[in-house]
Amino acid sequence: MPTMKTLILRFTVGTFVILLSACANEPIKIDASRPVIKAVAKGAQIYGSNDYTPWAFGVCYGNRVNTPTQILAFARETCGNGRIELRDEDIIWNGCPVIQATRASFVCYPKGPKTSASGG
Repeated sequence: MPTMKTLILRFTVGTFVILLSACANEPIKIDASRPVIKAVAKGAQIYGSNDYTPWAFGVCYGNRVNTPTQILAFARETCGNGRIELRDEDIIWNGCPVIQATRASFVCYPKGPKTSASGG
């Protein structure tokens, strides 16, 4: 039978873990899913790679912790001034923490250089 000291220690550690996980409510940037990474890499191989080549990234989020608005704002911030496109979502073996177990994989299309109005 556990002693009072052991019970207090367990309670303290449990409370600390819960409070720590509650602080981690911001979406987290990680690698995109393998199919998305492969598709982006194949496009770069075919069309070449430069500063305007699309790139992939993943965002870990939790349905109970994050709102869709938060997730999209984080993805837009990660991409910068480019256009984002959601390509995949997964929840198994994706490298996300338990509290934010869903990964959304995005492709970022960086903004290209401005062209002149005269076309030349």
